[in-house]
Amino acid sequence: MATDLFRSPARRARRRAVALSAACAVVLAGCAPGPGAAPHGVVPASSAAPASAPASAAAAAPGAAGSGAAGSSSAVATTKVPVYWAGAADGEQRLFREFRDATEGPAAVDPIAAAAALLTTAAPRDPGYRTLWSPVDQVGSSTSPDGTITVDLPAEAFRAGLDEQDAHLALQQLAHTVTATASSTGLLPQNAEPEVVVLVDGRAREEVFGSVRLDQPLRPDGNLEAPLWLLDPREGPHPEGAVEISGRALEGVDDVRWAVLDEDGATVAGGAVSTTARDDGTVGFRTEVELTPGRYGVTVTGRDAEGGTVRDDGAVEVVAR
Repeated sequence: MATDLFRSPARRARRRAVALSAACAVVLAGCAPGPGAAPHGVVPASSAAPASAPASAAAAAPGAAGSGAAGSSSAVATTKVPVYWAGAADGEQRLFREFRDATEGPAAVDPIAAAAALLTTAAPRDPGYRTLWSPVDQVGSSTSPDGTITVDLPAEAFRAGLDEQDAHLALQQLAHTVTATASSTGLLPQNAEPEVVVLVDGRAREEVFGSVRLDQPLRPDGNLEAPLWLLDPREGPHPEGAVEISGRALEGVDDVRWAVLDEDGATVAGGAVSTTARDDGTVGFRTEVELTPGRYGVTVTGRDAEGGTVRDDGAVEVVAR
């Protein structure tokens, strides 16, 4: 089980768990909005880099999104982006997060477009997860100074035949993916409450999935997130010494415990965590562990209201000071 954190996808047939590599650290070159950047411009999907284009070609695409400024040369580096999948937990459909390498999917010029494309083309690592989108090889995106994210998708991305509940979940899958990516890459203004405008082949207010009119911006619904979330440690090198382990759980998740495992799968530290109620209806937890240089897996587990195991996994590299 523990070595899966380093070598293979997690396979948890009976556990309602969320698998992730670690919280992301994205390295971008010059993607923050500059002075005078055009607010809320969008790169239509028809002009986004196709899947067959190499990363270097994508970087040269005119009007690259990310900053919203025409002529930006921003490009996605080898980076992890959060992608959300649909899955079952507590007898309901929830959203589960995996951190994926942006280069797994179609070439894109900014991390938001890369994450949205992966949402349609990548296969979840956990076999219990699924996507509600049809694969496409072109996605456009832009951000505005007020925190609005515009995503432009081809019409074929919207899988036909979804009922109203699944259509709502699909749009939340997209909203969570692009807002989390924008936040983790520093593309959102501080204290912004992000919202997502969805275009279809460059057109606004289209009807999608046969039943939903895109006449209002989307906001992520936290009630649809998985029961247990590991927030720290974030991916990337950490200096040896105290490493923070923190996260949040939905109310009703009890007996939250953490463990740190070495590359051989041996537990090097662990224990129970104290939870603190928060205003948003969740509980938070935090602890610290002293770690020497090396690579480690981090796991948090808990029990849901039905007595089932909920879980989240991460990884961290500790380096000498």
